[in-house]
Amino acid sequence: MRFDTFNEVVTHYEKIKPVVSVCHTREQDIRPIGQRKRKFERIRKVDPETYCLLDGGYGNTLNQSRTLTPQFEQDMAPIMWVREADGDYIHIRNGAVGSVHMMRYAFLQSYLPSNVRFEYNQQGKHWIRANTPTGYEDFPLPKTDYTWDYNIKEATKDDGRRLKFRANEDGTFTRVGEAFKMEGTAIDKDLKRQWKPKIDAFYMQAAALAPMLDVSWQDADTYRTNILSWCEDNNVEPMRNGIMFHLSIELARQIMER
Repeated sequence: MRFDTFNEVVTHYEKIKPVVSVCHTREQDIRPIGQRKRKFERIRKVDPETYCLLDGGYGNTLNQSRTLTPQFEQDMAPIMWVREADGDYIHIRNGAVGSVHMMRYAFLQSYLPSNVRFEYNQQGKHWIRANTPTGYEDFPLPKTDYTWDYNIKEATKDDGRRLKFRANEDGTFTRVGEAFKMEGTAIDKDLKRQWKPKIDAFYMQAAALAPMLDVSWQDADTYRTNILSWCEDNNVEPMRNGIMFHLSIELARQIMER
C-alpha cells in the first residue's frame, strides 16, 4: 500500500474504523494502516494539515503512555505528510544513530509513494531514490541524532534530520533544502591491523561457545542477573535487560584479550 498524495492519506485515514477494545477507546483514535492486529503501524492525525505514518518501532503511546508522548511520535515518525500554504510535502526520517532499524526500513519500503523508494546496501548506507522533475535521483538518508529522556518526557537532543520533498501535481517530487552528504567511517588501518587477529579469535571463541548456551527464559534470566552483578562490581552502567549500555574502548579491549 502506497500513498502518493496528501489527499490519499486523508482518504485512507477517514476510511479506517478506529480500534475500540478493553485496551483502547474511540477517543484514542487508533487507526491501523493495514492489518488491525498490527495497530502499532497506524496513521495519526496531528491536525487537519499534518498526518504521521507511524511504524511503532520505538514504542508508542499505545502501551507506553507513562514515558512517551504524542510529541515523541511526531518527532520520530518515519513518514509525515504536511499541507502547507504553497503545496503538499512529505517528510522522511531514518532511525536513531547507534542501531539498525529493520522495522523502519520495511515500513518505508511499504508506505512511501510509488515514485519514492527507500534503499540501502550492506555497508549500512541508506538513501531515498525519488522521481524528480529531471528524472530519478538518489538522496542520502542518514540516521538521526535523537535522544528521548523517559523521565522528563521530552527530547534532549534532536538534529532534525529529515528529507523533505514537495509533492508535484505530475507525480514527481522536488527536494526542499540542502541534501545530506553520504557519510563514511574513517578507519585507522594501523589500529585495525593490530586488533583484527584478536577480534577474529574472540569471534571464533564466541561462535564455539554460543551453541552450548541454554537460551530458555530461565537461563536467560540467570545470564541477565550475572551481567548486572558484573556491571555493579566493575562500575559499568548497565542498560535495561542487563545488556551493556556503553563499554569503554579500554574495557572492550580487555575483554577480548582475556
